[in-house]
Amino acid sequence: MKALENIVKYKQIYKINVNDKTHILKKADELLNQTFVFDKTWDMERCLTPFHFDKMDWNAQRNDDEEWCFMLARMDYLNYLLLASLITDNKIYAEKAKFYILDFIKTHEEIVPSPSTRTLDTGIRVMNIFEALPYLLYLNELDENEYSTIKISLIKQMSYLKANYLTKYKTSNWGSIQTCSIVSVLPFIAPEEKELYNWALDELKLQFSIQVYNDGMHWEQSTMYHVEVLNYGLKAIYYLTLAGLEVPQVLYDNTKALANALMLQLTPMGGIETFGDSDRVKAHDVFTRASVIFNDGYFKFFAYKTPDIETLYTLGTKSVDFLNNIEQKQPKTLYFDGTDSGMYTVKSDFTENASFTMFTNGSLGSGHGHSDNLHFSIYHKGKEILIDTGRFTYREDHELRVKLKSMKAHNSIIIDDNEYCKPSDSWGYADFGLPLKNYVKHHGNIHYYEGYLIGHNPLQIITRKIVVISPDIWLICDEIKCDGKHTTQRYFHFDSKFNIDEKLINDDFNIDISGELSLQIEPCSFFYNQLENHPVICSKTEFENNAEYITTICDKNIKVQTVNAYQDKMQTPQDIVSARKFIINDNESYTVIIYHKEIYKGKKILSCEDTYYHAKTVVIHEKDNKKELIILKA
Repeated sequence: MKALENIVKYKQIYKINVNDKTHILKKADELLNQTFVFDKTWDMERCLTPFHFDKMDWNAQRNDDEEWCFMLARMDYLNYLLLASLITDNKIYAEKAKFYILDFIKTHEEIVPSPSTRTLDTGIRVMNIFEALPYLLYLNELDENEYSTIKISLIKQMSYLKANYLTKYKTSNWGSIQTCSIVSVLPFIAPEEKELYNWALDELKLQFSIQVYNDGMHWEQSTMYHVEVLNYGLKAIYYLTLAGLEVPQVLYDNTKALANALMLQLTPMGGIETFGDSDRVKAHDVFTRASVIFNDGYFKFFAYKTPDIETLYTLGTKSVDFLNNIEQKQPKTLYFDGTDSGMYTVKSDFTENASFTMFTNGSLGSGHGHSDNLHFSIYHKGKEILIDTGRFTYREDHELRVKLKSMKAHNSIIIDDNEYCKPSDSWGYADFGLPLKNYVKHHGNIHYYEGYLIGHNPLQIITRKIVVISPDIWLICDEIKCDGKHTTQRYFHFDSKFNIDEKLINDDFNIDISGELSLQIEPCSFFYNQLENHPVICSKTEFENNAEYITTICDKNIKVQTVNAYQDKMQTPQDIVSARKFIINDNESYTVIIYHKEIYKGKKILSCEDTYYHAKTVVIHEKDNKKELIILKA
C-alpha cells in the first residue's frame, strides 16, 4: 500500500487538467447506471450499442457476440469513473469503480476458466484494477480490508495466468500483454512474489525478442494488435522505472522499434489503415506516451499538444511539463520499408493533406492476418481513395468475417476465380500462397515497389510493380505467368466516400484500368461492429500463358499518354515493355517505363523519349527541357 502511495504522489492527480470533461462525465454517468458502451480508440472489439445491467453478470454476452463479454471483463472503463470523481469532487463515481472491482472479485473467489477469465482479458483487467488503486487511495475510498481483498485477488489472477500459460503465448500479443501487466503490478502490490515476477520477466524478454521483427513490425500482421503490444510495453517500461527496477534492454529497444514502425506508417491524419484486424483510428495518444517515456522529439511530432485523458491517467500531470520540455523534431524520412514484415508505406509530406501509399506483401502472420498479399491502399491529399475493407466482426457464425479476410476483399489479383489464400473460419486458413522477398527503391519523390506471389491450382507467378510519384501519380503494373488459357480478375476497392462508376468517371482523378470492367457494391468496415458499403471495380480479362496489365491513377489535371520504347531503333512490343507519360504541365512530365520480360534477342540498346538506358524499370523526368534518367531497377 505504501508503494502505491508513491504513485499517487508522482501522478499529482489533485492537479489533473482534463480537457474533455463533458465526455468523461457522460461515460461515467452511463457506468453509474450500469450501462456499457465500448468506444475507446484502442478497444479491440468496439460496440456502440448501450447495454444495461440491473444486476451485474460478468459472463453475460450481448450484441450476439462473445467478444462483448471479453470487453466487459477487461474493465477498461474504470478511469472514466475515477476521473469523474476528481472533476466533480463527488465520490459517488469512485465508489462505483470500487463496486465493479469488488463485485468481480466476489463473483470470482476462485479463478477458473470462463468467458470472463480468458487469460488475455485477465491480464488487461489486472492492469486496469492496478491503475485504479492510486486514485482510490487518493480519494480515501479503500480501507485496509478492501485493499487486502483486491491485493489477494490480483495475486490469484496473476498466478492463474502463469498456471494457464500456453507455449503459443511466447509469440502472441496475448502473452506479452499478460507479462507486461505482471511485471508492472507485482513490484507495487506484492514485491515478495519473486518467483512469479521472475517468471514473467523472463517470458517478457523472450516475447519481445521474438515477436518484433527487425524492421519494428509485430509479426502478427495487424496494426491494431501491434499497438496493443506497444501500449503495454510502454506501461511496463514506465512502471518498472517508477519502481526503481532495471528495464530489460530488449523491452526498451523493441518497444521503441514498435513505436518507430508505427510512426512511419501513419496515414496523413495520424491514423492507421485497416491492415489485418484493425480499425481506422488515430494514434496520437500512443505517441504522446511514447514521446514522454522515451524523451523523443520525433514521437512528439505526432503527439497531442497536451496529454490526452489516457496518458494523463497513466502518467500523471507531470507528463504535461515533461512533454513541454521535449524538443519536437520532424522525422527524417517519409517512408517505412518493412523488409522483414513485407509492409511498406510512403507519404508525400507530413501534413494532413499529404498523399499516402501502403503496399503489403509479407508472411501471413497470426489469425489476425488477412489474405492481403500484393494489396495497396492510396490516400490523395489526405483523403482515402483505395482501401483495405477492414474486419467488422470476430463472430464465427457471421459470413462477413471470412469474406473480409479473403483475397477478393483486398486490391488483389485472382486467376480463374480461385482464391488460393483461403481463410477457413474466424481464425484459421485452409490454404495460402507463397510470397517472395520484395524489392524497393526510393529516389526523391519517386518510389518503386515490386512484390511477388506464387499461387497454385494451377501454378502461377504474380508480380505487382507500383511506381509512386508523389503526390499525384500512381502506376500499377501486374504481370502474370500461368501456363494455358485463363481468366484474370483484378479488384479495386474504393473508399465509401469515393464517387466512381464502371466507366471510371471521377471529378478529381484520371483513372485507367484495362479489361472488362464491372461495378460492385460491397460491404466494408472501418470499425469493429460498424458496417457500410463501398464501390468495387472488378476488371476481367482472358489471357494465355502470360499477361501484363497497366493501371494508372493520377490527379485530374495530369494528362496520361501511352508512348513507345525502342530496342536498337525498333519499337519494342507491348508484351515486353509498357511506357506511360504523365504530363504535369507544358514544362514538366514523368515517363515511366517497365519491362515485363528479359530481352534475350538482338542488341540491348534500349531507349524511350530519346533517352538511352539499360534497366528493367526507369523514370524519365523532364522539366524545363532538361531530362533526368532515374533507374528504379537495373
